[in-house]
This record gives sequence, structure tokens and C-alpha cells, in this order.
Amino acid sequence: MIMYIIAVACLLIVSWLLELVLRIPKVPNLSSKYVLITGCDSGFGNQLAIQLDGKGIHVIAACLMEEASKKLKMSLSQRSSTIVMDVTDHGSVQQAMHDVQEIIPESKGLWGLVNNAGIGGCLGAMDWWSREEYKKVLDVNLFGLIDVTKVFTPLLKQGKGRIVNVASVLGRVVGLVPEAGYCISKFGVECFSDEIRVLLKAFGISVSIIEPGFFKTAICNPENILPKLKERWKDLGQEIHEEYGGEETMKEKMNSAKDFLIKAPSTRTEKVVDAMEHALTAKYPKKRYSVGLDAKLLWIPLSYMPAFITYAFLGRALKC
Repeated sequence: MIMYIIAVACLLIVSWLLELVLRIPKVPNLSSKYVLITGCDSGFGNQLAIQLDGKGIHVIAACLMEEASKKLKMSLSQRSSTIVMDVTDHGSVQQAMHDVQEIIPESKGLWGLVNNAGIGGCLGAMDWWSREEYKKVLDVNLFGLIDVTKVFTPLLKQGKGRIVNVASVLGRVVGLVPEAGYCISKFGVECFSDEIRVLLKAFGISVSIIEPGFFKTAICNPENILPKLKERWKDLGQEIHEEYGGEETMKEKMNSAKDFLIKAPSTRTEKVVDAMEHALTAKYPKKRYSVGLDAKLLWIPLSYMPAFITYAFLGRALKC
């Protein structure tokens, strides 16, 4: 038995070392590559655009707002460009395709597409939020991502490039705080990415998924999340209030959520950006990048646990 454990441990160590060595080689001629990134107004996308530009890559940074596009342009070199794109508007995505074709040389194609654009869901129970509020999240995080990928696939085939889709650890296991639409959208991103990875391999296109844990971005900012939850709670009516424990219970949950959103998210956002860069520049990119200690030590292990263990843990944490 001891020999068996030692053999398994040795195999795991050798596998880890082999993977470590395989991930070191970089793609040559990065300075000739063109990479499109969505959701560059702020957060991970903004950081990635600046980081890749600093490495000599031709970045095409897509922002939702014109003002954010102009501001980011001032932080980039002349080799890189910014465009405006709303991933929920097919016409806007098609216009972005035209803009990108004007930027890159005709024979080049795209080396990378980073589907980073995303928004958070609405905290609270499933029946507190309307179909339209679910749809708003899905339109950005999932359907927008699918549309952008479909539209830009011809350029990726031409460049034998890479797709990097930003999902979440909450695309592997539901979180402690339910968010209307968010987990659903990220599970969808995981599924879509796994599906197209198989189909696009024949065209020389690789597909990687980024699975961040909790990081201090706008999506995890309690000042962006909790006011809307407070307003919705007021509008729900006495019957729903009583079903969910009343005002005192709600105050406790709100305080718990605020405490979690202040303390739990990591400030090391560069870890996510480095994972994105690796997926674009490594000769042998990973299929999945789980980023953050909470992702590696809690969420991903939970996703592999038997369902009764996972949901017993979540139920205890949620006190339900």
C-alpha cells in the first residue's frame, strides 16, 4: 500500500514537472501578432491591453464606451488601436469586424480573440428578479461572447489563432451568494468553449478558458451590487419578506454579503491578466486556467466533490 502511494505521488510530481516544462516555450514573432480584446473599458481587459502592448503585440482593444476607448488609447503605443463595440448588438459586432479588417494586414488574420466583456448578476433569490434581468446578464456574458466568436472566426482561421474565453470558477460550481444569471452564463461559457475547441482544432485554432476566483473588480464591488439589492428588497412586498425571514434576516444576509465582498476578493488582478497572456503567447497553452488561491483550494476542488458534499458545504455556508 505504501509503495502504491509513493508511486502515485511520484507520477503526480513527474506530471507536474512535465507540464511546467511544456508551458515555458513562447510563440515566436509575437511582435507580428494581432490580438482583439473585448471589455477593455476597465478591469482585466484594460490591464491586458496595456500589458500586451508593452510586450510588442498589436492590440485591438474594444470598449463599450467611446470615452473609455479614447482614454485607453492614450495608454497604448502607436502599434495598438482601440475600437468601440457593444457585444450585445450584432450590428455593432459586425462594424467592429469591419474596423478590425481595416487595421490588420490583409494576409495576417487574427492571432488572438479574448472574450473578456462581462457583467455581474443581481444578488438574491431566483424569484426576486425578472426574465429581462436574467436576459441582460446572459446577453453580455454568453450570447454576446458567442456572437463575437462567430463573427471573428474567419479571421482566426486565417491566422490559425487562439480564442481565450473568460468564464469563472462560478462556471464550475455555484457560489456562496446567488446571482441571477451570472453562474448560468459562466456555465454556458464553459460548455461553449469545450464544444468549439473540438470543432476548431482542425483549423489550427486553440481555445482556452480563464476561470478567475474572486478578485477586486467592478463585478465584486459591493457599492455596485448592494444598492440594487436593497431597492429590489423594498419592492418585493410583505409576503416575500416573510417567506425569506423578514427584515432582520435580510439585514444579516446583506451584512454577510458586504463583508464577503470586501474581504474575500484578491487584489492580485495581475494573476488573471498573466494567465490570459500565457494563453495567447505560450507555445502550448492550457485548456483551462484556474486563477486565485480560492479557485485552486476551494472552488475547483468543490466542483469535483460528490454533489452531496458540495451542496452540504454551500448550504452550511449560506445557512439554508
